[in-house]
Amino acid sequence: MGFDLYGINPKIKEGTVKPTRPDWTNCSEAERDEYFEELSKFENENKGYYFRNNVWWWRPLATYVINHSLCIEKKDIDGWHHNDGLEVNQKTAEQIAKQLYHLLNTGAVKKYEDEYNQIRKNAEKHNEKVIKKFKELEKQVEIATGKKDVAPADYPDRFKKEWDKLWEEKDFRENYPFAESNVREFADFCKDSGGFTIC
Repeated sequence: MGFDLYGINPKIKEGTVKPTRPDWTNCSEAERDEYFEELSKFENENKGYYFRNNVWWWRPLATYVINHSLCIEKKDIDGWHHNDGLEVNQKTAEQIAKQLYHLLNTGAVKKYEDEYNQIRKNAEKHNEKVIKKFKELEKQVEIATGKKDVAPADYPDRFKKEWDKLWEEKDFRENYPFAESNVREFADFCKDSGGFTIC
């Protein structure tokens, strides 16, 4: 799952042209590759046209923008975490870019990244302990059932309850990265997007 953001009225560099998508049913693999290569080049030259993050990268970025740019209205916050096509107007997009550039230039984003990465490291260490507990539980299930590789959904009731408790112990922040470079790329997109949709 990912989040695709499309500029509503993006600034297009003079001389660049978006490639025409080929007929997928009748094109060769080479034609497909050429199209995606040209599309990637077009998107790189026109920062406000398109921005994408997978869900792991997007969630921390969206949270940072909401909490630190102070540009997002309360009614729109949920839309930043769903693929429902929330529309962000040009004025708001430009204000987000302005605030993010300020946070980047003052070192606030880098400081946040360093603190965030420490939280992720702590989460990783914590989860290593939880994984050991999962493995111990798996051995207990194997002994109790006489079967190997039993799926947690098929654990006997008392083991399944223990598995559920262990799952709740996991710190999922380990899975969600945050980077200054991603914030800068998003700021560039916002600045040139002419407003955008979150899909």
